[in-house]
Amino acid sequence: MKIIDTHTHLNAEPLLSSIDEVISRAREVGVEKVINNADSIESFSVLEDLSLRYKDFCYQAIGLFPLERKDFEKDMSALRNALRNNHNVVALGEVGLDYHYEKDEESKKEQKKYFEAQIDIAKEFNLPLIIHSREADEDTFNILMNSGFENNITLHCYSGSKEMALRYIKNHKNTFFGIGGVVTFNKSTCFFTFSSARRLVEVVKEVSLSNLLLETDAPYLTPSPFRGKTNEPSYLTYVIKKIAEIKELSEEEVAETLYQNAKRVYNL
Repeated sequence: MKIIDTHTHLNAEPLLSSIDEVISRAREVGVEKVINNADSIESFSVLEDLSLRYKDFCYQAIGLFPLERKDFEKDMSALRNALRNNHNVVALGEVGLDYHYEKDEESKKEQKKYFEAQIDIAKEFNLPLIIHSREADEDTFNILMNSGFENNITLHCYSGSKEMALRYIKNHKNTFFGIGGVVTFNKSTCFFTFSSARRLVEVVKEVSLSNLLLETDAPYLTPSPFRGKTNEPSYLTYVIKKIAEIKELSEEEVAETLYQNAKRVYNL
């Protein structure tokens, strides 16, 4: 079984301090590569260090997280510099909109400004986009569809409806949905996370396997039966098992299709 974790944060603790062990456990279950996603400007240098230390394993998505805004011009300059100089960069991400913590209109306006600017930078560098969208489905969709962006788009940790997923595919066929630990959540979790899991199960049922990608978002969103522990790439076998159950396919077929999807989307 060959696996690519398309969205993780091995730069985050406690993963970073035990990175060799984390990577060893991942390789043991078939994880060949991971894409570490930037979560701040400060993380750019850490992701670069990981890509240089583990050249055949750690790849990067460089972008400005929607809640990590300081000075627009300086932020965009730092982003461009990292995209020019960092190694193993395969996407611009994670970028997008997050209205969970910032609900006022001024903050939303500023988030949209950053998002739209980074879509243009992705065009400039001919990179796919990895999107973070939380409680902002309609605005995220409209900005992407109005942008004229033609490269691959991944909705990281997809939390929208199956109807929205199908709208994306209808309007932008090169749209992919990151599926991780949430899909495994059961009734032993809280009501909110279980209802999110039920919605994601419906998405996995309705959307073609050719539009799905595997991700952990490690160290977050640990799949069952490891809820409460730190997530890591080696746990993706449990996500594969759940997708295979939903799709009524073998785990081997699911793993191979999602592996090939990741290679194609990120030119790996």
